[in-house]
Amino acid sequence: MNKSSRIILSLIIFLNVSNHAFAQQMTLTGAIVLDRTEVMSYSIIYQTGSNNTLTGYSVSDRNGSEETKARISGTYNPKTKVLEFEEHFIESTRSKTPVEEFCLMKVTGAFEKKAGQSVYTGKFTSKSSDPLVICAKGTILMMTEEKIEQLSSKAAKALEKLPLPDSVRNKDIDTAAWVRNVVEVTPGSVKTLKLHNDQIQIDLVDDRFQDGDKITILKNNERIVSGLEITNKVKSFRFNIGKDENEVTYTFIAEDEGSIALTTLKAFFRNGHEHTLIMAGMNKGQSVKVVFRR
Repeated sequence: MNKSSRIILSLIIFLNVSNHAFAQQMTLTGAIVLDRTEVMSYSIIYQTGSNNTLTGYSVSDRNGSEETKARISGTYNPKTKVLEFEEHFIESTRSKTPVEEFCLMKVTGAFEKKAGQSVYTGKFTSKSSDPLVICAKGTILMMTEEKIEQLSSKAAKALEKLPLPDSVRNKDIDTAAWVRNVVEVTPGSVKTLKLHNDQIQIDLVDDRFQDGDKITILKNNERIVSGLEITNKVKSFRFNIGKDENEVTYTFIAEDEGSIALTTLKAFFRNGHEHTLIMAGMNKGQSVKVVFRR
């Protein structure tokens, strides 16, 4: 190999190593809130270059019937931690909506420390190539998938460590016979459950984003908890139900939406062998009710 060939080869190797060093692939995942009413999962997968530019793609409604992948580009300022990006065109979609009617987003946000975690929060506008289509604006909140998995795992372990209600403690329990239900409810709705015994345990947790959501809880219209902030640390409440009580109603009221719209309620109800997870997204002042009847 002559000297010129060696120089060219060395230059190619240097460029490849440099590109590998400067290009970092990142994945952020979370949700977008459209016009403060609709929530949809949203992720971006991107690479950053040496000049703080980024390229990649977004995925909305992942694994859903409207899952859509769009090409993105933008910039990141490591000093201010501001990340801005814009969707340019649709690469693929499961939606039946014509591609020309899609609304492409333009996002501006920054990484902030919330509850000890780095969280990306921002706002977006959107625009369609069809002038007759009215597009939404809203807010966005995302974290790295690794952090979300850590928070989910932490919350799950905390729930496992919670003591069982007195009615089932120190007994030989067949956990396979437990009934576990997951129910999503809408603001203003009432969910009715069967009262199996005289003790109800409620576990409240937010295993996703701790953005300052606060709720107030009523029992039979009596305020029992006010302005409780929901975090990834499980907060548990136990209530003894009188023998003469045939019905008990718990009302959950959204007091503060935190830094991003919608208060996220995730409440585990334990009553006898039945465990029910109630999930809801509420604007400030909205509420949901859970009624237990014998």
